[in-house]
Amino acid sequence: MRKSNILLLWLTPIYILLGQLTAYLHEFGHSFTAWALGFKNNPLDIIYGGWSWQNLIFLAGIDENVNYAWINQSGHHSLISLIAFAGPFVSLLIYLITLYLLRKRFNSYLYYLVFWINLINVRELWAYVPLRSLSSTADIANINHSLGLSPWWIFILVSPFIAYAVWHFFSNTVKNAYGKLGLFSSASKATLFILTVVYFFTLTGLQILTANYNFVTNALTWASFIAMPFILFFYWPKERIV
Repeated sequence: MRKSNILLLWLTPIYILLGQLTAYLHEFGHSFTAWALGFKNNPLDIIYGGWSWQNLIFLAGIDENVNYAWINQSGHHSLISLIAFAGPFVSLLIYLITLYLLRKRFNSYLYYLVFWINLINVRELWAYVPLRSLSSTADIANINHSLGLSPWWIFILVSPFIAYAVWHFFSNTVKNAYGKLGLFSSASKATLFILTVVYFFTLTGLQILTANYNFVTNALTWASFIAMPFILFFYWPKERIV
């Protein structure tokens, strides 16, 4: 009988910290787009956030450092939507690339990193739509204001796709990862599953509820926690991989 590769589970905090570095690519997406459109002199000039524990865990201090108010006042209001969309687009691109890579078979330690990068970016998309799609601040709000759209359009049209991505992760991606990561015992599979569920919902909730968002965004975030027991119940690892 094979032993589970529990060392990977002990290294999970390191993998999460490494995976969260992709958030800087998100911010560079904004910054490089603003630079390409002539609104920044240096695309690498973003706010990196420092070494505080809040920034290391929540990435609360990073920012694209784009002066949207100045762009608006300069008469290029519609271009704000392109800059604002660039960040979520990078997160979507990273998600799709890692989703493809997870279908391959390679070193379990590298696979585990790709696994967490995939989860981190689908979580990022979930934090945007549906949770912050009705917010009056942040990227989705900038897109709505720039294009003169009702926030309900993005909420209604995009939410089903993001919800499907979340469902796919917990129903398929985690299940496929058990074997590819060498997690064969029930305890090791359950540990990985719990880690992903807690990380996905808890970190998202803390990021939003500790920030200055409107009542609707906070209400949606609190409501999202209802999904946790259903995911734990329906997708709890039951079958033993041989």
